[in-house]
Amino acid sequence: MRYLKYSIFILFGILLLSCGSKTEDPKPIAEGFIRFKVNGVQKEFKTNPVTPMSFSFDSNGPVHNAILQVLGPGSTGTSNFIQFNVWNEKTFELNVDYQMQQAIAYRGVGIARINFTYADEQGQVFNAVLLKQNLPSIVVKNDATVRFTKITKDWAEGTFTAILIGPVTTSGIGNQERIISEGQFSIKLVNLTP
Repeated sequence: MRYLKYSIFILFGILLLSCGSKTEDPKPIAEGFIRFKVNGVQKEFKTNPVTPMSFSFDSNGPVHNAILQVLGPGSTGTSNFIQFNVWNEKTFELNVDYQMQQAIAYRGVGIARINFTYADEQGQVFNAVLLKQNLPSIVVKNDATVRFTKITKDWAEGTFTAILIGPVTTSGIGNQERIISEGQFSIKLVNLTP
């Protein structure tokens, strides 16, 4: 009888411990990415959840703004990164090609709809920021396109291409092209639009 009491007591203890407070496994944070080719060479950066894409509204423009900046492996912030801003008159929509050379009015002045920058592993910076219509006397090869294929309350996906010129230095800009092709992004989104 005594043996039965201890057995029941031990069994009850094991049962009680196995039913103890068990926390659920935290949901894994989806890992974002940005992948693209630079002059045919594949690049892929994993995104950091603390530096998401953001949507905002600039009432000074007034324009809607999408900003993406992703640092590649070993980046110090001055090398191996990609960044673009897209401005639009209204909220961003799915499957619309936002074209850099389709000017947008900011405070009544025509500016490029997209500013696009890429820095390689050596820190050479290439960008697309010039609007052809503002510089009719020079050849402007800068161009970029961004398309959103998915926008939820906390995630954005899309595609992009660009023709960038550089390297950009404090004394001027070079005449080398970097062709960004087959660009894709899937990234956490912080939407600050009203």
